[in-house]
Amino acid sequence: MVQVTYSFKNREYFQMEDSILNQLAESAKNLLFALLEPLEDLMAHEDGKICINLDQHPKIELEGFTTDTRQQIEMTLRGEA
Repeated sequence: MVQVTYSFKNREYFQMEDSILNQLAESAKNLLFALLEPLEDLMAHEDGKICINLDQHPKIELEGFTTDTRQQIEMTLRGEA
């Protein structure tokens, strides 16, 4: 099972406390899942975590995925797949 969390000011959240931030985070999560939908079968057997970092330099961190899956996700996020 793949887990999505958010990081803001060095704190990790499963749901943002502020309602507007939570709406933005949930929207980002939905778009991320839509983007990664072609990899659904590959990711179904993974126990990884996708952390969306919302600090000054936003980034997406991948943890706990196998090397092949991680590379596929990174290529998809870069628009190369």
